[in-house]
Amino acid sequence: MKSTLQRALFFGFAWLIMAGSVQAQIDTTGGQFYQPLYASVTITRDVPFGAAVNAAGNPQTLLLDVYEPVGGPAGLRPLIILAHGGAFLFGSRGDYDVAELCTRFARLGYVTASIDYRLEPSPFSYSGPRAVVQAMYDMRAAVRFFRRDAAGSNPFRINPAYVFVGGSSAGAITALHTAFLDKPAELASIYPVAPEGLEGNSGNAGFSSSVLAAINLCGALGNPAWIEAGDEPFVSLHGTADPVVPYTSGVVFGNLLYGSGALKPRADAVSVPNTLYPFKNAGHVPYNGTNATQLAYMDTTFRVVRNFLRPFLGQAVVPPLPVTLTRFEAVRQGHNAVLRWETVQEADNRGYEVQVSADGQQFRALGFVASADGNSRTRQRYQFEDAEAGKSGRRYYRLRQEDVGGKSSFYGPRVVVFDESLLEVAVYPNPVLRHTTPTVQLTTAGAGPAQLRLHNAHGKLLFDKSLQLTAGQYRIALPTTLPAGVYVLEVEQGLARQQRKLVVQ
Repeated sequence: MKSTLQRALFFGFAWLIMAGSVQAQIDTTGGQFYQPLYASVTITRDVPFGAAVNAAGNPQTLLLDVYEPVGGPAGLRPLIILAHGGAFLFGSRGDYDVAELCTRFARLGYVTASIDYRLEPSPFSYSGPRAVVQAMYDMRAAVRFFRRDAAGSNPFRINPAYVFVGGSSAGAITALHTAFLDKPAELASIYPVAPEGLEGNSGNAGFSSSVLAAINLCGALGNPAWIEAGDEPFVSLHGTADPVVPYTSGVVFGNLLYGSGALKPRADAVSVPNTLYPFKNAGHVPYNGTNATQLAYMDTTFRVVRNFLRPFLGQAVVPPLPVTLTRFEAVRQGHNAVLRWETVQEADNRGYEVQVSADGQQFRALGFVASADGNSRTRQRYQFEDAEAGKSGRRYYRLRQEDVGGKSSFYGPRVVVFDESLLEVAVYPNPVLRHTTPTVQLTTAGAGPAQLRLHNAHGKLLFDKSLQLTAGQYRIALPTTLPAGVYVLEVEQGLARQQRKLVVQ
């Protein structure tokens, strides 16, 4: 099993984005990035990093503030990008909690940035899925902005191999989705009308939006299953009595989300490095303020995040990779898996060996895809289909890129689940009138136990039914006593999970 530092270096190798020879050495001697060695911080405000059309249909210039330590450290520096809270309706990059964290980490030697992102125009036209996806797009544009700058004159002297994202409340939700929502099917499950793919069109196309780790302060994720083996490490701090973004799960901004307490067991199960610090009996963002109690929570938040990040600042010198990979995904299509990847730069590249593993440890070759252009500075797209028979359980896929001299670099892994309990869920009628029986129709291709749950808009569990299914179709009646409102239906069978919205009028 890899140590935390080894995992960090692995991610650094895989995601290094460079136009020339950039060394990824981070000097952590003498208390760098641990002690506040730099008393003064300079702030460059109102830096444009992108532009996009907001939910009101108006063009919006996206801005960020950059915090840098005065007087050091020498060489290239790691970067932390933070996003503010505010329910995706309000808040700004100057909010106390994110500004304070940017300042504290800059005093350690980091370059930090607090970003704008698009907000919903009104509670009356609010769309939770749209808000999360647009904010994710904008954070990814901010990551790409700094990588684009690093490939040029690099005015902020950041090391593009060491980019962390995080946030508070809605900003933490943004950061978690930036880190873990990385498949078209995942995006479609929460926002099927998204026309801009996984990256969005907020700016700085052609550069990677991958990150080394994520910082989750009172945030949540749309689905714990999006955390997969080989994914980014993350650190979480969360009040166990949080009434806004639940510590475990509940409806947030109109959608069922999973808080820090639900993400940790998932990450542990798939061996993704993570730390959870629960603020026992605390509410939402208890560190956001300047009274004595709030400052004590802020001190704890700073220390926990600092201690989590520092081991990722490796000492190795990382040479430039022969390939700049901007996308790599593996998705299930029926009984097969389809792998797709894109590059924006290739140098002396022979091609890609596609490898597969049943346990994520021992890999074997499936096939080889030759480079479309071994020396390219334009976008190249590749695809490979795994049509082997008899697939079951989890299959881990990775790419072994081989240059003309025989040297190799690895990308991935990505995980595809082949579970026989394929599950389809429908609710009818929907919307349904009060005192009318709504019916859930389940269609499954496999046998096994299943669980059906119904939550109201506040996350309260109203209906919980255990089922023992065999292959076939089932109909389950829901209560006729539901008051008017919006409800979230969730059905789980094995590794399959489906959600549906139910409206009672």
